[in-house]
Amino acid sequence: MKQVLNYLELTAYIKEEAHAVGFDLVGIAQAGPFEETEARLLDHIEQGRIAGLAWFTKERANFASDPANLLPGVRSIISLGISYLQDPPQLEETPNPRGRVARYAWGKDYHDVLKAKMQTLFEKIKGVTGSEEARLLVDTARIVDRAVAQRAGLGFFGKNTNLINRRFGSYFFLAEILTDLELDYDPPAWGTCGRCTRCIDACPTQAITEPWTVYNDRCISFLTIELKGSVPEELRPGMGEWIFGCDICQEVCPYNKKAVPGNHAEFAPANPEDSAPDLLAWLRLTEQDETFRQKFRGTPLLRPKRTGLRRNIAIALGNRAEPATLPALKAARDTEVDPTVQEHLDWAIDRIEKTQPEPPDSL
Repeated sequence: MKQVLNYLELTAYIKEEAHAVGFDLVGIAQAGPFEETEARLLDHIEQGRIAGLAWFTKERANFASDPANLLPGVRSIISLGISYLQDPPQLEETPNPRGRVARYAWGKDYHDVLKAKMQTLFEKIKGVTGSEEARLLVDTARIVDRAVAQRAGLGFFGKNTNLINRRFGSYFFLAEILTDLELDYDPPAWGTCGRCTRCIDACPTQAITEPWTVYNDRCISFLTIELKGSVPEELRPGMGEWIFGCDICQEVCPYNKKAVPGNHAEFAPANPEDSAPDLLAWLRLTEQDETFRQKFRGTPLLRPKRTGLRRNIAIALGNRAEPATLPALKAARDTEVDPTVQEHLDWAIDRIEKTQPEPPDSL
């Protein structure tokens, strides 16, 4: 026989168990349509701000803005968050240039981690309610997850469009459980960045043009992960040493300066060196698909595939422009079969060679 709880007791139970399975944040949102979010997304599409993501259509924006499209009869959304911020790992000194990897990709693939925790939480909820009507969602589902989290009280929107929590900053993942259960709703989160424009000013590719306005096809995260093929040459210098994702607009945010690290073991790098990899070592290990898959299995770094990561490494080495890396770059170019990667290796080599002083005229 199932335990009988009223909606207040059930809400308290869900929150307690969510924290017990490892979530740092949990809030409950009413499951009505997100009309303002839908209008904003449609405007972004119309203005070309989501260029490069062919799958993000007007139809998707319409669908994602109403949770009932995912679960007819949905009444409540359990919004969940977990911090991926880690204390900085200690790194060995290396004579080779290092690249940069976004913090969220240092450890295990968050999709797998969050799905497992949500499933555990759902089984606990089902155990006391008997309810089978639910959808468990992580990131890739057609739902406006940041709008859900804001409505559930997890955080407010920063000017870089990331959600900001006063305790954990913006370094947290989101997930949702849609349910037909009646629960006690949390008040929406509201906050302000005041006059601060640090995220806008710091973006090296000028992807953030004004508050809450990001042009996707200029964002370093898009360029290093989602973009297939060649990176526009005029954007390459702005990518610096980032080879997967980007944290710049988060690193300069005052809320993140005082964010509390979650230090969840799942999101710590298995090898501390992978948080700031030796670019020449990674150039060598991405020579073969099999080696690449073995190295990055179970992590987000599989997403750009071998060719994408190798392309990004070439750009980072070109931006570092260190003459000592030329032999490795030329060796990689001579054996590379992918034309896009070859192009970026050539670009890096040319960029480094152009920085070298002209030899003196012989007498």
